[in-house]
Amino acid sequence: MIKFFLHNKLVKFFYAIFLLPLCFTLLKTLIYVITNVEFQDKLVVAFFIGMGSYVVFHLVFYKPIKFYVLGHELVHILSTYLCGGKIKNIKISNFYGYVNVNKVNTFIALSPYFVPFYSIILTLLWIICRHLFKLNVPTEVFVFLLGFSIMFHLILTIYAIYVGQTDFRISGWLFSIVVILIVNCLILIFLFTFIFSSKIKIDELKHYFFDVLVSTYKFFYFKLKLLLGLFLKNFNR
Repeated sequence: MIKFFLHNKLVKFFYAIFLLPLCFTLLKTLIYVITNVEFQDKLVVAFFIGMGSYVVFHLVFYKPIKFYVLGHELVHILSTYLCGGKIKNIKISNFYGYVNVNKVNTFIALSPYFVPFYSIILTLLWIICRHLFKLNVPTEVFVFLLGFSIMFHLILTIYAIYVGQTDFRISGWLFSIVVILIVNCLILIFLFTFIFSSKIKIDELKHYFFDVLVSTYKFFYFKLKLLLGLFLKNFNR
């Protein structure tokens, strides 16, 4: 019975419907956080220049799809090992890749879409250089590259969703998109709230989030109630 509620695609579809107001709330909260960032801060400027630089790089010079595919499949491999699975076969080409595993679940299937692999590698390398090898790598350079890698992750995640992926068959398309959106929003909210200078305090952010969440679910509930009422009215005619 527990497996049914955890793994059934139809049940996950209704989970996704229920989570849609949360998606809206997180998107609105992310916009709220970004608009309250201290844009005079050098690190904030470096981060946004990094993000913008990747957009230009992607549109004008080169689309690093092979690098994305490599990172994508490596995250599949790591998440499989974390879940106690084993790798049977791996294939990576210029435009697609796959990992054949002996077990699969939502986390294994969707982790590459919300784990910014290269941003994590970059952060680890920066920490090692600064604290282990005592190299004076400017923080602005690291933050620029972090913004570059985060935008790389976001744009190519959107691209992967657009072209269609078999990963979404595990939990259903809508549930997969909802999970990806929620986790990526949480990562960005954390990044802008705890790393960069902001005009808002944590308590203010919590109040804003819960106010929007409650009002969104109320709106969602009344609209759903209205639709169900209309459906039942027409059904009973």
